[in-house]
Amino acid sequence: MKRISELVGGVLFVFFTTCLPGFGQDGKLRITTTSSSEYQKSPQTSIYPAFVDNIIYQSWTEAGPKPFFQLTADGGTPPYNWSVADGTLPGGLQLDKTGKIRGMANKEGNYPFTAKVTDAKGGTVTKSLVFEAAPSRSQWYSDAKFGFFIQWGVFTQPSLKGKDGIEQFEKRITKFNADKWAQQVVDLGGKSLTVTINAGDGVRLWPSTTPSKLELKTKRNIVKELIDACHKKGIKFIAYFAPDKAWNKDVVDTGMDGTYGTLNLGLIKELVLMGVDGLWIDMTSATELYNFDYNWFPWKKMIPIMRANNPKVIFANNTGTYNGGTVLQYPNTDVIVYEGGTSQHETALEVAKPTTVKKKLAIEVVNLLDNTWSWREDPKLRFSKPVDMMIRNIKKNWAAGATYILSYPVPANGDIFPEIYQEKLKQIASFVKKNQGWSQTPRASLSDTVEYDSGQKLKLSAPAGSKIYYTLDGNRPTKTSKLYKAPIAINNTSLVQAISVQPGKPASKVFSQTFTILNNSNKTEAAKSPANRTAANARSAAPAPEAATEGKTEPKDFYRGMRITVGATPIRLTDVGRRFIEGNNSRHSIIIRRYSDDYPLLTASLNAGALPVADDGFQYAPIPPITLEAGKSYIISVQENKSDKFVPDDFKDIPATDGYRIIEYNILSIHGTKRPVVDDKIGQLLSLKYDKDSKKAGQVDLALGKAAFLRANNDTPLGPSGQIYFAENSVDGDPSTVAMAGGKYPWTLLVDLTKVEKIKRAKIVFSPTGHSTEFLVMASADNKTWTTLTHKTNNSDKVIDLNFDPINARYFRVRSLKPEKKGDPGGAMGISEFELYQ
Repeated sequence: MKRISELVGGVLFVFFTTCLPGFGQDGKLRITTTSSSEYQKSPQTSIYPAFVDNIIYQSWTEAGPKPFFQLTADGGTPPYNWSVADGTLPGGLQLDKTGKIRGMANKEGNYPFTAKVTDAKGGTVTKSLVFEAAPSRSQWYSDAKFGFFIQWGVFTQPSLKGKDGIEQFEKRITKFNADKWAQQVVDLGGKSLTVTINAGDGVRLWPSTTPSKLELKTKRNIVKELIDACHKKGIKFIAYFAPDKAWNKDVVDTGMDGTYGTLNLGLIKELVLMGVDGLWIDMTSATELYNFDYNWFPWKKMIPIMRANNPKVIFANNTGTYNGGTVLQYPNTDVIVYEGGTSQHETALEVAKPTTVKKKLAIEVVNLLDNTWSWREDPKLRFSKPVDMMIRNIKKNWAAGATYILSYPVPANGDIFPEIYQEKLKQIASFVKKNQGWSQTPRASLSDTVEYDSGQKLKLSAPAGSKIYYTLDGNRPTKTSKLYKAPIAINNTSLVQAISVQPGKPASKVFSQTFTILNNSNKTEAAKSPANRTAANARSAAPAPEAATEGKTEPKDFYRGMRITVGATPIRLTDVGRRFIEGNNSRHSIIIRRYSDDYPLLTASLNAGALPVADDGFQYAPIPPITLEAGKSYIISVQENKSDKFVPDDFKDIPATDGYRIIEYNILSIHGTKRPVVDDKIGQLLSLKYDKDSKKAGQVDLALGKAAFLRANNDTPLGPSGQIYFAENSVDGDPSTVAMAGGKYPWTLLVDLTKVEKIKRAKIVFSPTGHSTEFLVMASADNKTWTTLTHKTNNSDKVIDLNFDPINARYFRVRSLKPEKKGDPGGAMGISEFELYQ
């Protein structure tokens, strides 16, 4: 640093200057950049590490990200010319002559290389550096498989408030011991610990240095004790953080300027510098989903604070119950969250779904052992769930590749192992430890982001000693699937799914990628409609349309499509068609999801610039063949963009098809999820090519796949009681799904066969958890005049099989009269299946 003095107007000004690049004090040319390994010591000069996470490399400062890292030098004579004199950069990254390193890292490791800089006069200097290409930020969380989420703090019953309450809290936590907490997590099979260290009561559990109006903070640094204890035991510590501070409405802390945002910016930086491994930000930061103030947690300022001060810290943005799987703050988010509810029933336990986004993310599901997030003094209010129920749920989530986070509340004294949960926790831990760890997921030699012009050979790899099992038919691979022995020939667009099994370890997560082959045979196939396949563009009775010229662009990159229900016969879908509009030339992602549980079945792509136009005016993209089950509902959507036009459709005039019914329009977010979207009620009509499975045995259920509705007993429409209890579930042929109306205990299921049929038998399968004790079954040909087929009282049967004299009818009702309220026998009526036969 150089001092410069200058006399101006009789006043002596003294100021300092820093030696900037190109202006070294001794004039000698030198490279000032340091290695990635020194980042935590010298973040201003060190190479920002890359992450092998399928997205473009970024380097961060608190000012924000850049899509490159700039090597720096000083001295000599600018401008500088850069090159790699020896060694290599991580695969996928390149250094240009201006000193910028950019690209997408594709292989992990520490890469020694020698940087060379040449100045304008030909002077040169070299420096040995190391560039780290780390695993994806959340890889460790993905690998953790099991952890704990502990709800505990000043708010714990009996809850305390204000500064006096904090003092009482610190006196009463006689059983809190960070080392014991960490050891208990280890003993129970956990690999991570999340704790509410800054909950909505505004109290931070450390002696924070960020000023606030009420200074609601502990004198004891509980957070640092937990971080250090966890790290000593080899487990990671994640800080729960609530952006709002108003759980106690009469004691609300803010920054000195009266805002949450200023306070939160300071607190997050403190936590990152203190050494937390991750941050779990609660739902009041999800302003895309809820009506909360964005400035409570200003993400555009907050993410750079996290990334600049610790490149490897991860964060999860909680979307709340019923919004599990929604991707927010992409591509910067590291964890997709599924949060279970507080009911004591199994339906409150969330089950995660695989993600369809390209970035490597961890999937977390957090479910409650009890029916409450925070400790309740009255034991009658606590209902810990059965162990077998929890283990079933853990298995389901592990099958989806999720890290399972078990949550339970801790009493006021800080005892992490309350007697009320001990036996169940031990039993769950016994199961977890027997199934701990994953085998490493297979890796592929091909990229699923490339469209190949000809057939390819796909190589799968896993650690030495592993066995790889794979499928090409859409089924999930198991140890009984085909054993991988040699490269797989991919001659057509194919979905490849694979697992690896290492000795002594459970099977890996599923590798699942669609490889697109645009060879001549596919292009020809896409342009024609063979006799054994149906092109159901839903308006096939009309003349072939002229090439569309009018259309709509999608500035938010939403998916636009339709929801369908398959008829009484399964269909094998082979091609998805999008209306051709002159000038379109983009590649569009295709997604197919099961409607009942939002499970993604397939992702593929449609290249509007490469595919021919069929006689019906559609461009057909071959997809890996997928069977859509009879009676089931599906979402099929294509991602649109700002450049290509699509033909919008509101589906008010819903067309008819042979193999399936179109129910309504569909919109998905840019990440292929239900939320957040702007519901303008516009989808697009897609054309599907498929084979029909004509193999049918026994009687045909005429209700299978037909239109079903939830109604009040006065026939006003009702919604489902939860986001999985759709009316269609009653006619989907799957007894594991349930239709249940919300808002009313007595309610009616209405089924429309679409035309009058002669019916002589009806079958009702009630839900295992709720049945009607008094109900009517009614039929009508015109939805006006109704005939009662049965009126049953004092019912305790879960399966009702009715035989009656043949009746000509199109509409059927199952109308529950009792139970009438909570606590009545039977519980709320749920219908697993409603079937009709001739």
